[in-house]
Amino acid sequence: MPSGVANRKVISQSQVTLLQQWGYFMGSENVTPPTGGPSGSRKKSSRNAIIAIVVVVILIAAGLTAYELTRTGKSSQQSITVGTLYAGSGSFALSSGYQLAGLKYWINQTNANGGLMLNSAGKKLPLKLVTYNDQSSTATAQTEYTNLITTNHVNILVSDFGSTLTAPAVAIAQEHHQLLFDPTASSPGFFTATNPYIVDLSILVSSQWPLVLAHYIISQKSNITRVAILYLDQAFTTAQAQTLDSALVAAGITPVYYQSTSASSAAEYSTLLQSINATHPQAVLNFGYDTNDIAFFQALNANSMHFNFVFTIYAGLEYAVLNKQTPAGSLNYTYTYASPPDVQYSNVNLGPTTSSFVNSWTSAYGSGPNFNNIAGYNAGLLIGKTIETAGSLNQTALRQAANKLSGNTTTLEGPFVLNTTSGAQLGMPMDVMQYQPTSTGLRPVVIYPTDLATGTAVYPAPSVALSGGSPAAVSGPLMQAQPASQSFLNQQAFTSESMAAPVQVRFR
Repeated sequence: MPSGVANRKVISQSQVTLLQQWGYFMGSENVTPPTGGPSGSRKKSSRNAIIAIVVVVILIAAGLTAYELTRTGKSSQQSITVGTLYAGSGSFALSSGYQLAGLKYWINQTNANGGLMLNSAGKKLPLKLVTYNDQSSTATAQTEYTNLITTNHVNILVSDFGSTLTAPAVAIAQEHHQLLFDPTASSPGFFTATNPYIVDLSILVSSQWPLVLAHYIISQKSNITRVAILYLDQAFTTAQAQTLDSALVAAGITPVYYQSTSASSAAEYSTLLQSINATHPQAVLNFGYDTNDIAFFQALNANSMHFNFVFTIYAGLEYAVLNKQTPAGSLNYTYTYASPPDVQYSNVNLGPTTSSFVNSWTSAYGSGPNFNNIAGYNAGLLIGKTIETAGSLNQTALRQAANKLSGNTTTLEGPFVLNTTSGAQLGMPMDVMQYQPTSTGLRPVVIYPTDLATGTAVYPAPSVALSGGSPAAVSGPLMQAQPASQSFLNQQAFTSESMAAPVQVRFR
């Protein structure tokens, strides 16, 4: 027994009597069970003594905790345990690793500053990280999420990267009444009025990602009427394809090609591109993850194909990876989503500005962060603020605290705006940009919405896009994000059937 514990005047008289009976008082650690009687009786008594000791220790622990809470109102919590998964291998390894690196950066930074203030403990507490490798397997993820809750008893549960590896956690967290902090999973089906145990921290719900993109294509109807949409058969990408298709059809643009796929290799994408090319599209949009985008560009190059307009998701989210692993010039004139670090938020009220974080990260690691690094770090910032606002680790209180932050918090990733019923993220908008070659490198240019644009699109893309070398780095920051814009989208209301309330698209 730890020295001094029994000297505290923090236990009941009945507990004192038990302690005195077994010599467990005034700091004594010597237990002398009753003697006498036959040998068998002594053995039985010894066993009973051990049982009694265990009971007493439990009573002491309960008494100490109850007394401390009564006397000071503070818990005996000594640390805050954060549990998450990562993909050490498989198709999600790159993105998952980036997200985890960002989360770790926040944890290390927080601990270096003395920890996180927890009012229920009356002090700052260090953060402890528990991780399991799910190997990009949903079956493994299901087991390990359960372990984090039932074996490790983590205070804070954070999902792995993306909708596929988060999916198993949604039902598990709800079953155990544990709030799931979600950095990068945005499948609309995760967010319902009947599940209060999830909150989307760092990524706009995926059904809303392509709204600006859709309006841009519609605005170019004089040039673009033949659209090809290829999408990976995963929740994240399917939701985007469906939204884009619906918006275009409503505007009188029926895609000439609309196809889901499970393709992952350049050979598989080559076959798909042959079919796309046969429809003579004026714009080709590929919705996939980083490995899909790499295979897509490799197939384009292998087949010497050229399209006037090519859009992919990960050209912007993980530029360095795509630039390194695709043929030279692949990203020239490619369209993608505009997001941090290319978009710079300076008017923040939680954490560093985008520029400050980029500088800090670059100083620590020798290269700049990508979107998923920022998403992991941003999730940490919001988790920390949620805990401090809640003042405890009660899961219901944490969800209520997250709701309180909604609408009045801006981070390096933009405005934090929740559907406070479903937990879906409605802030952190995705604009449209295009990579344009310059003498010093590829420059990301915001082309839409027009009131936030930093340049105009080059359309049709020059056919020499794949003939030259691709610069090694993006030149300069993209833009400084502005306060709330009176964009055309403010006139629109978009509703997702899986959302608890209409989704209002918000701009900075």
